[in-house]
Amino acid sequence: MNNQNVMHIGIDVGSTTVKAVLLDTDNSIVWKKYERHNARQPEMVLEYLNFIQSKFPHAQLEIFITGSGGRAIAPHINAHYIQEVNAVTYAVEKLHPEAGSVIELGGQDAKVIIWKTDDQGRKSTLTFMNDKCAGGTGATIDKIFGKIGLSNSQASKIRATGKTIHHIAAKCGVFAETDVVGLVKAGIDREEIFVSLCNAIVKQNLEVLVRGNVLRDKVLLLGGPNTYLEAFTDLWRIHLPQTWNLHGWIPSSKKIDELIYVPQHAQYFAAIGAVLFGKESDQLYSEIHGSTEVKQRYAGPDKLVSYISQGRSSQLLSNGRVRDALVKPGEDLEKFKKTYSVPGFIPPSFPSGSTVKGFIGIDGGSTSSKLAIIDQSGELIYKDYILSRGNPIDDLKEMFNRIKSWITEKQIKLEVCGACATGYASSILSEAFSLDLTVVETVAHMRSSVKCYGDIDIICDIGGQDIKVLFLRNGRVIDFKLNTQCSAGNGYFLQSMAEQFGIPIEQYADKAFSAKKAPAFNYGCAVFMEQDKVHFQQLGFSKEEIMAGLALVLPLNIWNYVVQETNFTRFGKRIVLQGGTQKNLAAVKAQVDFILSRIPDAHIYVHKYADICGAIGAALEVRDRQHGQKSSFIGIDNAANLVFLSYNNEKTRCRFCVNRCPRTFIDIQLPSERNVRYISGYGCEKGMADDINKMRSQEAVKTALKERYANLVDYSGRLVFSNFEYQKFPSCNAEVPLPTYLQSDDGRKTVKRIRSFRRSSEDAIMKRSEMVIGIPRLLNLYVYAPFFSTYFRTIGVKEVVFSDYTSAQLWNEGNKWGAIDPCFPAKVAPAHIYNLLRRNNLTHICFPVITHLQSIVENTLGNNACVIQMGTPEVVDAVFTKDRDMFAQNNVCYLKPFVRMDRPKEASGYLYDYFKNILHITEDENTWAVIQGYEAMKQYFSNMQQQGAKVLNWLVENDKIGILVLGHPYHHDPGLNHGILDEFQLRGYPVLCIESLPLQSQLLSALFSQDELDEYFCIKDVWIRNFNRNTNLKIWAAKFAARHPNLAVVDLSSFKCGHDAPTYSYISNILDISDTPHFLFHDIDQNKPRATFNIRIQTIDYFLRLEEQRLRSRVKELL
Repeated sequence: MNNQNVMHIGIDVGSTTVKAVLLDTDNSIVWKKYERHNARQPEMVLEYLNFIQSKFPHAQLEIFITGSGGRAIAPHINAHYIQEVNAVTYAVEKLHPEAGSVIELGGQDAKVIIWKTDDQGRKSTLTFMNDKCAGGTGATIDKIFGKIGLSNSQASKIRATGKTIHHIAAKCGVFAETDVVGLVKAGIDREEIFVSLCNAIVKQNLEVLVRGNVLRDKVLLLGGPNTYLEAFTDLWRIHLPQTWNLHGWIPSSKKIDELIYVPQHAQYFAAIGAVLFGKESDQLYSEIHGSTEVKQRYAGPDKLVSYISQGRSSQLLSNGRVRDALVKPGEDLEKFKKTYSVPGFIPPSFPSGSTVKGFIGIDGGSTSSKLAIIDQSGELIYKDYILSRGNPIDDLKEMFNRIKSWITEKQIKLEVCGACATGYASSILSEAFSLDLTVVETVAHMRSSVKCYGDIDIICDIGGQDIKVLFLRNGRVIDFKLNTQCSAGNGYFLQSMAEQFGIPIEQYADKAFSAKKAPAFNYGCAVFMEQDKVHFQQLGFSKEEIMAGLALVLPLNIWNYVVQETNFTRFGKRIVLQGGTQKNLAAVKAQVDFILSRIPDAHIYVHKYADICGAIGAALEVRDRQHGQKSSFIGIDNAANLVFLSYNNEKTRCRFCVNRCPRTFIDIQLPSERNVRYISGYGCEKGMADDINKMRSQEAVKTALKERYANLVDYSGRLVFSNFEYQKFPSCNAEVPLPTYLQSDDGRKTVKRIRSFRRSSEDAIMKRSEMVIGIPRLLNLYVYAPFFSTYFRTIGVKEVVFSDYTSAQLWNEGNKWGAIDPCFPAKVAPAHIYNLLRRNNLTHICFPVITHLQSIVENTLGNNACVIQMGTPEVVDAVFTKDRDMFAQNNVCYLKPFVRMDRPKEASGYLYDYFKNILHITEDENTWAVIQGYEAMKQYFSNMQQQGAKVLNWLVENDKIGILVLGHPYHHDPGLNHGILDEFQLRGYPVLCIESLPLQSQLLSALFSQDELDEYFCIKDVWIRNFNRNTNLKIWAAKFAARHPNLAVVDLSSFKCGHDAPTYSYISNILDISDTPHFLFHDIDQNKPRATFNIRIQTIDYFLRLEEQRLRSRVKELL
């Protein structure tokens, strides 16, 4: 066969586009094509091949295919499949050998490739890709264009230079859309919004995808978004040099356009590379095996046509991507509908001219506003629901106008006895309409469900863009899950799918029930689910089958993705489904079947007022708390005609700190001609004031509250890093007893020995006096900082300094070394070390590997530290010496002594072996310093316990409830606890930590029974896997709290904490038996979801107020 007629086709079948190139024998591009496939991947490949054959009828075609959709198509066109990373890597090495890194943004994926060269000049590559989330990719951009009114051609011309950047969450495309909608409503310029989105995507990929590595120049920008949107090039050229400067990377040129650029054919690199890689592989195979076989060539479209018509469906069936329908054979669908259908609301009738007393509840949600009016018995007499038009005040004005029409129609007079708001807009609605009170939405939903269904365990509320799953115990909301990190599972997705199919949402269930089979969607990211939907549609699944599949994946998204819990039984069996989505019986059927498959004896209720539960709960709350007082509500007529002005400009920007947060002012004119200003969009409490005097007044109130109510978590976090008293070294050759105070490993005191104290040389003393040692405020150093700081001060170093507390600034400045992704307390460690490296005159950094800790808990399997914490000093060492030794460059010696703190004698030996040649100390000096370190620990614990005793006494004397925090020592870092405990302090609850609990036998004997007197500090009765010191203390502290009537518990745990997870149910069981109020924060991470935290804190505050009332009642009964 004549090889001169051979032409090579490279096809890249991506998630949103198909790219193809036709190369001649010299690898020159003869033809190329880039087009969105709209899930018509094989059809578009067929179109490309038919066109090429028509244009080059005599050519022999050899095809190389790559991309996420390429593997399935390859055998049907006789193509060689090339893995896409290999294709891109090979293309770059051949076409741009000078490249050091590649950033490729695709439709639903992002790739980073980094080339490294070893000492022998051999190159290797590091490759990173996104996994289960489409955040930070082109799909996120696609979702936004329509929202801001930009076409692709308009966006391609926008440059980033000079644009103001606004906050947008690029982690999830749906949440990015929510942020963008907010900016649009605030009147922000659409070009600024677009550039802000691109900026968020760039930062998302640099912080998450790069894994702490340096993107070496020259950096090629590949993929459609980088190719067609020039703003990305601008932003990469802004952010990458900042990263280089941070890492000390010296680029090869001073011209930024030579260092970071979009190469020619940037969107085709995978297609080109597939050909180049495939040809090279074929050639190598022929050379090795001496093969002269005819290479596989394209033989025509028949196999691909057959695959398009029927092959894909059979392939899906064999891969398990087809599942049973919503309605199984033999099921009684009518019985299901009768049991779970939401009944239509029939309002009561009233005599003409009568006066109706009612309580108004308002739920200002993210996508809709709901209103309910109940009578004095709590029965619903009026309801309304409106999709939000952008401003909740406008929504409520329209709803009040509807109430006016209803009053006129019914010929009645409505006397409003109270009005209450809940939901995200409750604050502004309360101000605007002078409502009597607001209530946190978790309580509102609970009150509504309990009113209708009694004692329940779980409430699952599925709204438009959010999911709330509430867990109740003993009449209290103890925990709840919100989709703060991902929008998977929301009801809006089902609604938008129905709209795309042209089916009214009311007909969704009947259509889905009629399907005999359903495609199996992958649960998780909504962007990926939409891609699945289009793919299934192209495979021939009917719209009814697709709608059934979407309903079936809903409970997976709720329980597996948002709640992340498979053992439902531990939460209880009485479950209420509510939220607007529950009116869709297809969604309900999927949830009921899913729950019953896990809890066969579950009692499941669909709330009869599923879409307005929050509003009903708010109305019930004001009914019970108004106590006959006159309502402050401005009245129906005034509310319907409310006048207000909303504006957002440079004059409204907050200037109380350097952040200069943008704010929105809403000026409301009330009937009394009193104007009220509501401020939204502020980043902290200072932004709530519109002038300096108000801000200072607010700060003064906060200061007074903090002085009145103790926060021993904050106190401990400051005390532990203070200077403690110590005894200086004895003079040289002084007769001293050593080691008098050091316990041996079996707990017995060692024998006193009098001997001459050996001192180090004057030269060694001089060297130590010049040392400045930095210690990071990290992990178990929130317990052992007194030991190590006192140890170093005792041996005579010049100064001991600490890193700053964790903060957004510290993290942003030092987060580019994130080599691994453990819990945030460990992940933030490189940022703390970087913070120390920037200090002047620092000579050493000490980050000890603490393997075991001291503990008051007795008869345990061990006092082990967490293995992640043990490994973190090693990770830090590797991170800062990976590309270059940053310690050496900063003339800093990095110290990571291995030490077991629960065995003082052993600790002394370890430290002497490690430090004797570094610090030039004698064994006597080391022993003395160790003694002083342990004495400092005693001072620290003694101080904490004295403070704790004062707080407990105050609680008892004043019949108040205090909060005992069950957490790890690192939760005393304000940047890791996100100020949660400060919020409780400002609400009037003293806060204690485990370290502050008094250990005097007088107190313990009063708390524990006579049978337990010898086992105050034993936890074997409730926790047998007691090998980790910090979790052991959490269990013991739970036993303490369960016996103290003035304590409630807040259980803190960081995201991904493997040691804490097994203790959750044990701690809950201990506290349930004693009916001790306890609440959970088990998802603390680097992100600070302020709205979620506020909901949780307000929920806890609500129930603790009730608990304090019960406590006072019990005390009165005893008097």
